[in-house]
Amino acid sequence: MKSETRDDLDRLFHRLCTDFGEASGKTIIRTIIEELGGLRLSFPDMREMSREERDMRVRARFRGNNYDELASYFRLSPRQVRNIIKKGK
Repeated sequence: MKSETRDDLDRLFHRLCTDFGEASGKTIIRTIIEELGGLRLSFPDMREMSREERDMRVRARFRGNNYDELASYFRLSPRQVRNIIKKGK
């Protein structure tokens, strides 16, 4: 295992133990390893995660013809709203 990856895992373990308590942190890590151990995973960064959440909210509020309203609300162009809606179909 690369030391960079090991350092990332150590940071994650420390944060889980700090945020949820040591016993819960260990349980969370153990569960992840039991379910996904051996797999190579890639997680989205927070910016990408926020974009995905925004896109889900855009699609949830879409009523068939309110592109301009959604564009204004989410500070997007009407074209971006159309692309988000199209991508979700």
